[in-house]
Amino acid sequence: MNILFVATELAPHAKVGGLADVIAALPMALAKAGHGVSVAVPLHRGLRLSGEFRRAKLELNVPAADRLWGTRVWVGERGGVALFGIERDEYFDRPHLYGDGGADYPDSLARFNFLARAAVELARHIEPAPEVIHANDWHAALVPAHVLALGLPIRTVFTIHNLRYQGEYPAGEFASLGLPNGMFRPEGLEFYGKLNLMKGAIVMADAVTTVSPTYMKEIQTEEHGYGLHEVLQARAKNLTGILNGIDEEAWNPAKDVELKKNFRAGALKGREACRVALEQEMGLEPANGRPIFGMVTRLAREKGMDLALAGVGELVKKGGRLVLLGMGEAGLESEAKALVKKYPGRVAVRMEHHEGLARRIFGGTDFFLMPSRYEPCGLTQMYAMRYGAIPVVADTGGLHDTVEEWNPANKSGTGFLFNPSAPKALDGAVDRALALWDEPAMMNVTRRNGMKMEWGWGAAVPAYEKVYRSIDG
Repeated sequence: MNILFVATELAPHAKVGGLADVIAALPMALAKAGHGVSVAVPLHRGLRLSGEFRRAKLELNVPAADRLWGTRVWVGERGGVALFGIERDEYFDRPHLYGDGGADYPDSLARFNFLARAAVELARHIEPAPEVIHANDWHAALVPAHVLALGLPIRTVFTIHNLRYQGEYPAGEFASLGLPNGMFRPEGLEFYGKLNLMKGAIVMADAVTTVSPTYMKEIQTEEHGYGLHEVLQARAKNLTGILNGIDEEAWNPAKDVELKKNFRAGALKGREACRVALEQEMGLEPANGRPIFGMVTRLAREKGMDLALAGVGELVKKGGRLVLLGMGEAGLESEAKALVKKYPGRVAVRMEHHEGLARRIFGGTDFFLMPSRYEPCGLTQMYAMRYGAIPVVADTGGLHDTVEEWNPANKSGTGFLFNPSAPKALDGAVDRALALWDEPAMMNVTRRNGMKMEWGWGAAVPAYEKVYRSIDG
């Protein structure tokens, strides 16, 4: 089939979270399986400067905000996938993808409506023409609406990467979208008197997917549905949970140039050098005989950062050390900085986005903490296991689907899970991890179990093919 992906992120040059990694990997996996695949993204500043895109002769006429915009398209190619960058400098040539200081840009609705309308217009110019447009998260959620409004013979798939962020705006903003008035109703984009982009995509797309099977079930409950659980229940027959994969070539500790020494499941000696190098890089007290716990995350309550930081004192008391990479909510950042001062040499924090350091944390820590209150899929736990860090994670969403509790009786399992809503449950999981640390032979078995897991896109591709076939024609 011919498939056009529409999203706001593309690793490595336009990345905020896991969406960027998915858009970099899934289209290539589908292209490798023989499909004609293209990706449309905003021409963010990072993509323009990357050198991967070049100006093309193609110019689109995009109706938006009561005018017709002449819009140049930039093109590129990656792994058999055609890349299209939608140029509109006043919308996309900005220092950040979504906003400054933790707040979205005030013209976000206009920016992403323009992206959706331009992508649909682009579909008319791609040869062979796409039979499916696959839109991702709320930023691209207006794609199905524009396809229906124009009466195009194209099917649409919408993937929910995180239901919490829905693109909700006052009702009065609907008029700016250039869509028929009849679409602002309960069967369309209206939701309790407001404009809700994600809700609109859920009801108007031909099929809806989520990024893990467990998350698909969770978002149909009141607890995790963020108000849309009944809308999702109504579309249950067209809803599919497909676990994300990772690019196993790009995330390979046997070849990763960011590591002090390379290693693999059958030859772990180099990993000790990575551990020592991480201690030196992060200023941890060296070789104290106790494990290093790592975190690469957004500092947010939804990620369970308040739980993690509250447990640092107990972790340090038991001899553990913590390395944290990430940035986010100001209050949590301040709390993390205070812990560094309180426990020098035991707690190290870097508040930045740094993929090289992230890789060294995966390759140099002993355990990897993810205490998320919810996690649609999660990729970092897969990276951690691939690099030999044993996950200690909340039993939710994609974490439930990817981490198996260690069972010493039959030497099975890859890590430790806990109930994020149960008091002291994280402490219990950390205690189980520390007990495993005291048994080096079992530690290596668990580590190797995780490293041998296959996290590629091999299983996801046929699952997406099945979704595309279900709506074909």
